[in-house]
Amino acid sequence: MKRTVSVLTMLFALVALTGCDRFEPRGGKPLDPMPAHVPTTPQYTTPDEVVAALARAGMPCKVLRRRTGALDCEARISGTTVENRIQVLNPEEFSRDEVGDSIAAWRNSGTTLVAAGNWFIRVLPNDTPAYSIKVANAIDAVVLPPPYPLPDIPSTPVYATADALADALDKTDFCMDRERRSTRELLCGSRSPEKKSCDASWANHHALLLLHKDPAARDDYIRLLLSNDHTPAVIVTAANWTIQFCDSATARAKADALGGVLIHHNPTA
Repeated sequence: MKRTVSVLTMLFALVALTGCDRFEPRGGKPLDPMPAHVPTTPQYTTPDEVVAALARAGMPCKVLRRRTGALDCEARISGTTVENRIQVLNPEEFSRDEVGDSIAAWRNSGTTLVAAGNWFIRVLPNDTPAYSIKVANAIDAVVLPPPYPLPDIPSTPVYATADALADALDKTDFCMDRERRSTRELLCGSRSPEKKSCDASWANHHALLLLHKDPAARDDYIRLLLSNDHTPAVIVTAANWTIQFCDSATARAKADALGGVLIHHNPTA
Protein backbone atom coordinates (compact mmCIF):
# COMPACT_ATOMS: atom_id res chain seq x y z
CA MET A 1 0.00 0.00 0.00
CA LYS A 2 1.39 3.33 -1.01
CA ARG A 3 1.88 5.84 1.74
CA THR A 4 2.03 9.57 1.23
CA VAL A 5 2.52 12.59 3.44
CA SER A 6 1.29 16.16 3.19
CA VAL A 7 3.13 19.19 4.47
CA LEU A 8 -0.17 20.94 4.99
CA THR A 9 -0.79 19.12 8.27
CA MET A 10 1.68 19.29 11.17
CA LEU A 11 0.92 17.01 14.05
CA PHE A 12 2.78 19.08 16.54
CA ALA A 13 1.43 21.63 19.01
CA LEU A 14 2.95 25.07 18.67
CA VAL A 15 5.38 25.96 21.41
CA ALA A 16 4.94 29.37 23.03
CA LEU A 17 8.05 31.44 22.38
CA THR A 18 8.93 34.58 24.28
CA GLY A 19 10.76 37.60 22.92
CA CYS A 20 13.87 36.46 24.76
CA ASP A 21 16.09 34.08 22.78
CA ARG A 22 17.85 32.54 25.78
CA PHE A 23 16.97 29.03 26.88
CA GLU A 24 14.19 28.88 29.44
CA PRO A 25 13.47 25.67 31.37
CA ARG A 26 9.96 24.47 30.58
CA GLY A 27 8.35 23.69 33.92
CA GLY A 28 10.48 20.66 34.70
CA LYS A 29 9.42 18.81 31.53
CA PRO A 30 11.94 16.35 30.05
CA LEU A 31 14.38 18.03 27.69
CA ASP A 32 14.19 17.41 23.96
CA PRO A 33 17.75 16.24 23.31
CA MET A 34 19.98 17.63 20.62
CA PRO A 35 19.53 15.64 17.38
CA ALA A 36 22.38 13.14 17.21
CA HIS A 37 23.53 14.22 13.75
CA VAL A 38 24.14 17.83 14.81
CA PRO A 39 27.96 18.27 14.95
CA THR A 40 29.42 18.75 18.44
CA THR A 41 31.79 21.36 17.02
CA PRO A 42 32.55 24.13 16.37
CA GLN A 43 31.68 25.62 19.75
CA TYR A 44 31.66 29.35 20.35
CA THR A 45 31.43 31.49 23.47
CA THR A 46 29.92 34.58 21.81
CA PRO A 47 27.75 35.23 18.75
CA ASP A 48 30.51 37.50 17.40
CA GLU A 49 32.59 34.36 16.88
CA VAL A 50 29.85 33.01 14.59
CA VAL A 51 29.90 36.31 12.68
CA ALA A 52 33.68 35.94 12.32
CA ALA A 53 33.21 32.38 10.99
CA LEU A 54 30.74 33.67 8.41
CA ALA A 55 33.25 36.32 7.33
CA ARG A 56 36.02 33.72 6.97
CA ALA A 57 33.67 31.72 4.75
CA GLY A 58 33.19 34.71 2.45
CA MET A 59 29.81 35.65 3.90
CA PRO A 60 30.39 38.93 5.79
CA CYS A 61 27.50 39.79 8.09
CA LYS A 62 26.82 43.34 9.32
CA VAL A 63 25.62 43.44 12.94
CA LEU A 64 22.18 45.06 13.24
CA ARG A 65 21.24 44.55 16.91
CA ARG A 66 22.39 42.71 20.01
CA ARG A 67 20.77 40.81 22.89
CA THR A 68 22.19 38.74 25.74
CA GLY A 69 23.97 35.82 24.08
CA ALA A 70 22.55 36.74 20.70
CA LEU A 71 22.77 39.13 17.80
CA ASP A 72 21.20 39.75 14.42
CA CYS A 73 23.33 40.45 11.38
CA GLU A 74 22.71 41.08 7.68
CA ALA A 75 24.47 39.31 4.81
CA ARG A 76 24.11 39.00 1.05
CA ILE A 77 23.52 35.50 -0.30
CA SER A 78 23.06 34.96 -4.03
CA GLY A 79 22.18 38.64 -4.42
CA THR A 80 19.53 38.61 -1.68
CA THR A 81 19.71 40.39 1.67
CA VAL A 82 19.44 37.76 4.40
CA GLU A 83 19.19 38.29 8.14
CA ASN A 84 20.96 35.82 10.42
CA ARG A 85 19.61 35.69 13.96
CA ILE A 86 22.40 34.05 15.92
CA GLN A 87 22.00 32.49 19.37
CA VAL A 88 24.94 31.09 21.36
CA LEU A 89 24.36 29.16 24.59
CA ASN A 90 27.56 29.12 26.65
CA PRO A 91 28.59 25.47 27.22
CA GLU A 92 29.70 26.38 30.76
CA GLU A 93 26.09 27.25 31.55
CA PHE A 94 24.04 25.00 29.26
CA SER A 95 24.31 21.31 28.47
CA ARG A 96 24.06 19.96 24.93
CA ASP A 97 20.53 18.73 25.64
CA GLU A 98 19.51 22.14 26.95
CA VAL A 99 20.72 23.62 23.66
CA GLY A 100 18.77 20.87 21.88
CA ASP A 101 15.65 21.72 23.90
CA SER A 102 15.85 25.35 22.84
CA ILE A 103 16.32 24.25 19.23
CA ALA A 104 13.30 21.93 19.49
CA ALA A 105 11.10 24.79 20.67
CA TRP A 106 11.87 26.79 17.56
CA ARG A 107 11.57 23.83 15.19
CA ASN A 108 8.22 22.76 16.64
CA SER A 109 6.91 26.26 15.97
CA GLY A 110 7.64 25.84 12.25
CA THR A 111 11.11 27.41 12.11
CA THR A 112 14.08 26.09 10.12
CA LEU A 113 17.41 26.43 11.94
CA VAL A 114 21.12 26.15 11.18
CA ALA A 115 22.91 24.48 14.10
CA ALA A 116 26.18 23.03 15.35
CA GLY A 117 28.04 22.85 18.64
CA ASN A 118 26.30 25.10 21.16
CA TRP A 119 24.69 27.60 18.79
CA PHE A 120 21.99 28.01 16.18
CA ILE A 121 20.85 30.54 13.59
CA ARG A 122 17.45 31.48 12.24
CA VAL A 123 18.05 32.56 8.63
CA LEU A 124 15.43 35.01 7.33
CA PRO A 125 13.57 34.71 5.01
CA ASN A 126 12.95 31.37 6.70
CA ASP A 127 10.61 29.94 4.07
CA THR A 128 13.44 29.60 1.55
CA PRO A 129 15.66 26.66 2.63
CA ALA A 130 18.36 27.52 0.09
CA TYR A 131 19.66 30.37 2.28
CA SER A 132 19.85 28.18 5.39
CA ILE A 133 21.66 25.50 3.37
CA LYS A 134 24.26 27.98 2.12
CA VAL A 135 24.88 29.30 5.64
CA ALA A 136 25.17 25.77 7.07
CA ASN A 137 27.60 24.66 4.36
CA ALA A 138 29.73 27.76 4.92
CA ILE A 139 30.26 27.24 8.66
CA ASP A 140 30.24 23.45 9.17
CA ALA A 141 26.69 23.19 10.50
CA VAL A 142 23.52 21.30 9.56
CA VAL A 143 20.06 22.51 8.63
CA LEU A 144 17.21 21.45 10.94
CA PRO A 145 13.79 21.95 9.34
CA PRO A 146 10.46 21.77 11.21
CA PRO A 147 9.76 18.14 12.21
CA TYR A 148 7.05 17.44 9.65
CA PRO A 149 5.59 13.95 10.18
CA LEU A 150 6.90 11.32 7.76
CA PRO A 151 5.61 7.84 6.91
CA ASP A 152 7.41 4.71 8.10
CA ILE A 153 10.47 4.42 5.87
CA PRO A 154 11.88 0.93 5.13
CA SER A 155 15.37 0.17 6.45
CA THR A 156 16.34 -1.67 3.25
CA PRO A 157 17.62 -1.80 0.56
CA VAL A 158 20.87 0.00 1.44
CA TYR A 159 23.27 1.18 -1.30
CA ALA A 160 26.98 1.94 -0.96
CA THR A 161 27.13 4.45 -3.84
CA ALA A 162 24.76 6.52 -5.92
CA ASP A 163 25.82 4.46 -8.94
CA ALA A 164 24.64 1.28 -7.21
CA LEU A 165 21.26 2.94 -6.62
CA ALA A 166 21.24 4.06 -10.26
CA ASP A 167 21.95 0.50 -11.37
CA ALA A 168 18.89 -0.68 -9.42
CA LEU A 169 16.82 2.07 -11.02
CA ASP A 170 18.21 1.17 -14.44
CA LYS A 171 16.80 -2.34 -14.03
CA THR A 172 13.35 -0.72 -14.11
CA ASP A 173 14.22 0.74 -17.53
CA PHE A 174 14.66 4.30 -16.31
CA CYS A 175 18.18 5.53 -15.59
CA MET A 176 20.31 6.56 -18.53
CA ASP A 177 22.57 9.49 -19.41
CA ARG A 178 23.97 9.70 -15.89
CA GLU A 179 25.58 12.84 -14.55
CA ARG A 180 27.68 12.04 -11.48
CA ARG A 181 28.00 14.88 -9.01
CA SER A 182 29.76 12.77 -6.36
CA THR A 183 29.80 9.19 -5.08
CA ARG A 184 26.64 10.09 -3.17
CA GLU A 185 24.72 12.07 -5.79
CA LEU A 186 23.86 11.78 -9.46
CA LEU A 187 21.21 12.67 -12.03
CA CYS A 188 19.44 10.17 -14.26
CA GLY A 189 17.80 10.57 -17.63
CA SER A 190 14.64 8.70 -18.58
CA ARG A 191 14.35 6.11 -21.36
CA SER A 192 10.85 7.34 -22.09
CA PRO A 193 10.41 10.81 -23.62
CA GLU A 194 9.38 13.62 -21.29
CA LYS A 195 8.67 17.21 -22.20
CA LYS A 196 11.35 18.78 -20.01
CA SER A 197 13.35 18.49 -16.85
CA CYS A 198 11.41 19.56 -13.76
CA ASP A 199 14.33 21.61 -12.42
CA ALA A 200 16.53 23.90 -14.46
CA SER A 201 19.68 22.62 -12.71
CA TRP A 202 18.87 19.07 -13.84
CA ALA A 203 19.37 19.93 -17.55
CA ASN A 204 17.78 17.06 -19.53
CA HIS A 205 17.60 14.68 -16.56
CA HIS A 206 14.44 13.57 -14.78
CA ALA A 207 15.56 12.11 -11.46
CA LEU A 208 17.98 13.19 -8.72
CA LEU A 209 19.53 10.36 -6.67
CA LEU A 210 21.14 11.04 -3.30
CA LEU A 211 22.60 8.90 -0.50
CA HIS A 212 22.46 10.03 3.15
CA LYS A 213 24.81 9.26 6.02
CA ASP A 214 22.08 8.17 8.44
CA PRO A 215 18.27 8.14 8.84
CA ALA A 216 18.21 11.47 10.70
CA ALA A 217 20.09 13.23 7.92
CA ARG A 218 17.79 11.60 5.36
CA ASP A 219 14.66 12.69 7.20
CA ASP A 220 15.86 16.28 7.58
CA TYR A 221 16.71 16.38 3.87
CA ILE A 222 13.19 15.22 3.04
CA ARG A 223 11.69 17.76 5.44
CA LEU A 224 13.72 20.52 3.80
CA LEU A 225 12.25 19.52 0.45
CA LEU A 226 8.76 19.55 1.95
CA SER A 227 9.31 22.99 3.45
CA ASN A 228 10.17 24.44 0.05
CA ASP A 229 7.09 25.32 -1.99
CA HIS A 230 9.27 25.51 -5.10
CA THR A 231 10.47 21.90 -4.94
CA PRO A 232 9.20 20.54 -8.26
CA ALA A 233 9.69 16.86 -7.49
CA VAL A 234 8.09 13.80 -5.92
CA ILE A 235 10.26 11.83 -3.49
CA VAL A 236 10.84 8.08 -3.26
CA THR A 237 12.89 6.93 -0.27
CA ALA A 238 14.07 3.95 1.78
CA ALA A 239 17.06 3.12 3.96
CA ASN A 240 19.92 5.53 3.14
CA TRP A 241 18.66 7.05 -0.12
CA THR A 242 16.19 9.42 -1.75
CA ILE A 243 15.22 9.87 -5.38
CA GLN A 244 13.37 12.93 -6.61
CA PHE A 245 11.26 12.41 -9.73
CA CYS A 246 9.59 14.93 -12.01
CA ASP A 247 6.48 12.84 -12.57
CA SER A 248 4.14 11.44 -9.90
CA ALA A 249 3.12 8.37 -11.94
CA THR A 250 6.76 7.46 -12.55
CA ALA A 251 7.56 7.95 -8.87
CA ARG A 252 4.73 5.62 -7.83
CA ALA A 253 5.94 2.88 -10.17
CA LYS A 254 9.57 3.20 -9.06
CA ALA A 255 8.61 3.23 -5.36
CA ASP A 256 6.99 -0.18 -5.83
CA ALA A 257 9.90 -1.52 -7.89
CA LEU A 258 12.60 -0.33 -5.48
CA GLY A 259 10.82 -1.12 -2.22
CA GLY A 260 10.56 2.51 -1.18
CA VAL A 261 7.77 4.82 -0.04
CA LEU A 262 6.33 7.77 -1.92
CA ILE A 263 6.30 11.24 -0.37
CA HIS A 264 4.92 14.33 -2.08
CA HIS A 265 3.42 17.72 -1.37
CA ASN A 266 -0.08 16.97 -2.56
CA PRO A 267 -1.64 13.89 -0.94
CA THR A 268 -4.18 13.61 -3.75
CA ALA A 269 -1.56 13.66 -6.53
